[in-house]
Amino acid sequence: MSRSGVVVEENLSDVTTYSIGQVRVADQVATYCGTQFMTTNNRGAEVYGGSDLTVVRGGFDALLALPLSEEVALAIDQARSYDAAASECFEGLYASRRNYDVAQGRDGAGSWVSGVLEQSWRLGGASGAEIGALEAFRADPSLKIVRAMTREVYGEAPELPPDAVVYYSGVDDSVGALTKYALTEPHAHAR
Repeated sequence: MSRSGVVVEENLSDVTTYSIGQVRVADQVATYCGTQFMTTNNRGAEVYGGSDLTVVRGGFDALLALPLSEEVALAIDQARSYDAAASECFEGLYASRRNYDVAQGRDGAGSWVSGVLEQSWRLGGASGAEIGALEAFRADPSLKIVRAMTREVYGEAPELPPDAVVYYSGVDDSVGALTKYALTEPHAHAR
């Protein structure tokens, strides 16, 4: 049976892009939701600038037990549905990292829409935050939730928070001076 198709991604306005995901390392499972944001690169263009995540110890049910807006709960449900469909399609699939970008905004007709843009089952922009959250959960077994962030800052000698964990700082051949860091801190609902 032959199948072919085309995927068309609409250009949205007033868009919010969510990162929804789960990581499994040894006996730890951490699941998260959060937003991505843009920053200005060395050429003056708007590009991915990092993610700000709420990370819980456990699976999607633990994440959905938090007080969430309708939009965030929908994004999580859409990511879970995509993940379940992928697992069904690719029998035996194992991915220790599963991350989904979900965009919500207004289409060309002004209607509000929401959908999964893409999946990432490899290291990605939120990986530094995921690692920070897993380290925090490992260090304190009673901890149930953290706020974990990644940031990408362009330019020479940026100001960084004192607790930042820098995982890249240098001059990238493609984009110029760039610093990437992660930061993990207590969440308002920390225990």
